[in-house]
Amino acid sequence: MFSHSQRIAPVAARVTRPRTHEKHRSMSKVPRKRELRVLASSTDDESAIWYSCVVIENNAASVDGSQRSLVVAVEDKQNDEAQHLRSSPGLVFNNGKVWTETFTKPGMYVKARFGRGDGSDDGVVDKLPVARSPYHVRYDSARLDSAKVEFLVDAGTHPAGLTAAKPGDVISVSKPLGSGFTNVLFAERSLEAAMKENHALVLVARGTSGMASIRSILDWQPVLAYTDKHPVTVFYLANSQESSALLSLHDEWRSEGYKIIPVYGGVDDVDNAMFMIEQCLLTGALTAGGKPTILGKSPASCSVLLAGCQGDVASKLLHLFDSRGVSKENILTD
Repeated sequence: MFSHSQRIAPVAARVTRPRTHEKHRSMSKVPRKRELRVLASSTDDESAIWYSCVVIENNAASVDGSQRSLVVAVEDKQNDEAQHLRSSPGLVFNNGKVWTETFTKPGMYVKARFGRGDGSDDGVVDKLPVARSPYHVRYDSARLDSAKVEFLVDAGTHPAGLTAAKPGDVISVSKPLGSGFTNVLFAERSLEAAMKENHALVLVARGTSGMASIRSILDWQPVLAYTDKHPVTVFYLANSQESSALLSLHDEWRSEGYKIIPVYGGVDDVDNAMFMIEQCLLTGALTAGGKPTILGKSPASCSVLLAGCQGDVASKLLHLFDSRGVSKENILTD
């Protein structure tokens, strides 16, 4: 656990690879290629391809320090054409940044692999949501041979290989995976579809992973613009105020038009969380500026996005919003 923020410059994002030992190797420089390490050559599963990335920052993301903001640089080298043609207006070309271009929408995640530091096999986290929007990843990485990405990790649920990673440490991640927020029974439903139909949006983030996925929505440019004319409400289920992730950003999000409603104790006490959310829905709490209620003018024109919600929690939330008139086809998960 760090007592204060640690930083290194993003220029350290490049990873030095071990040299191959060949007889009579030429002394001329050979262009380096991105190293893709495949776990099993017999599969074409893209999640089996690992990209090296360097930890740039590991900052406290909560008052008590239990939540960490892990900023990394994923090796994603742009090709020579991108460097020369980037300044040409209106020109469409492949810039070679495979990882960056694969990250297309909020709610996507990666698999992460890291060394335990004790000589044993690597540890693997199967789902680590990307905590920034595709827009911000592209903006921050436009002139780098890497993708600058942020993850939220929890000392209580994630391994120390991630939560205690130091600047300069190297971990590996897969390509961005998943389809963002979808409904498995209604393939045509998505965040984009809900916005095209002018739905009110209700976002439910449970715990650190849930907040990471929801954060990728809140700083996505299309949703920021959407808040001007449509209610967007966030219920954040956290154990306490001290352990809430990104608490310092809540007021900023409110100033941008989002309604942020923390539900403390909501991670472990599911019934209390359901009661608190239901009370907000029943009282028709108004969003800032006299906009319509949380569910919008009609619950039939509302979409609910659940992040970090599985099992019994997801079932109870589905029942709660269904009882308030929200169609099951408009309830999406990450």
